[in-house]
Amino acid sequence: MLEEKSSRITSIDLLRGLIMVVMALDHSRDFLHFDAWTHDPLDFLYTTPILFLTRWVTHFCAPNFILLAGLSAYLYGLKKGGSELTKFLITRGLWLILLELTLFKFLWTGSLFTMNFTALVIWAIGVSMVFLALWRKLPYAVILITGLVIVFFHNAADYFEHSNLGILNAVDHIKQAPSSPLGILWTFMHRVAPVTIGSLHVFVLYPLLPYFGLICLGYCLGKFYAPGYVAEARQRNLILIGTFCIALFVVLRLFNIYGDPSPWTPYHNLWSGTANYVFSFLSFINVTKYPCSLLYILVMVGPALLFLAMFETTNNAVARFFITIGRVPMFYYILHLIMFNLIAELFKVINHTDTAHNQFHLAMVYFAWIFVVASLYPLCNWYAKYKAAHPEKWWLSYL
Repeated sequence: MLEEKSSRITSIDLLRGLIMVVMALDHSRDFLHFDAWTHDPLDFLYTTPILFLTRWVTHFCAPNFILLAGLSAYLYGLKKGGSELTKFLITRGLWLILLELTLFKFLWTGSLFTMNFTALVIWAIGVSMVFLALWRKLPYAVILITGLVIVFFHNAADYFEHSNLGILNAVDHIKQAPSSPLGILWTFMHRVAPVTIGSLHVFVLYPLLPYFGLICLGYCLGKFYAPGYVAEARQRNLILIGTFCIALFVVLRLFNIYGDPSPWTPYHNLWSGTANYVFSFLSFINVTKYPCSLLYILVMVGPALLFLAMFETTNNAVARFFITIGRVPMFYYILHLIMFNLIAELFKVINHTDTAHNQFHLAMVYFAWIFVVASLYPLCNWYAKYKAAHPEKWWLSYL
């Protein structure tokens, strides 16, 4: 049964735009909050519930953005064909890697011509896209199984890496020689750690393995959006999968069975000894992002799938705000980093200090976040319209 002509599916751009807006909150904290680089906002010995949630809510961004990248790749292939998709994924992936090592390095650190790099999320997305360009040539079932196996079982590697069983030669070699070629490869795939290759120093913050699994699953998710797929069936499947992800997270997390290297614990008030339900709940949802664990993926992706189902054709004024940003994510990403740098420089001049980075309380973080997002919307709206009006300009798809 073919799907009848209906309203445009806007939920993909809507979710992507929401991700980009929420992401800017975390970057506002990175640039402005006085404790952004001295304390972990998820550390219960230091944090407050508001600071914790300010950081935690932004965890939704990275896994869902790469899930949508895979979904969009599938739809691009339907529209342009397999060979064009392969070319696009490779060139787009290499472009993202180049941006991470140059422009974004400068915007984050203020330096460019050094041999010190941090492998951040844009790098992880770029490499995953290059890998997907090769993997997508395999049968759909193989891509799906690859994604499921990686996402559900990559945390088993934590057990082998930290065990003393000595049953796997490769694992033993990685333990004994982390700077060997095999150890370096493993760091890039699944370990948060520095890597030194000659004079090149890379800190791997976003290991690749779970993100490649996610982009494979996003690619397979694209089948739900293929022409002819019944809207009701798509929404029903998204709700079922999203609900399953959340339920599985609750069960695995509740009993600390598997899926995250850091178990949750009930908290008690220090002096009275009574249960502290707020921090107990925060401990329950405090899952590992680096590298992203199974439980992290389940609790972040599950609600996103429900969102895609519930807001499939939403098109009101609020939705259009996020949809506009979601159609030009790279344009927005570059401009928002530039704006936060300019804000920091402006405060440096006003306050006559050497630096204005990380000098402000949380209220200023939220104010700057709202200001930056609101200021960028008119530019994003202009660029989205310009991009849509000039499909012949192929280079626009890279910005």
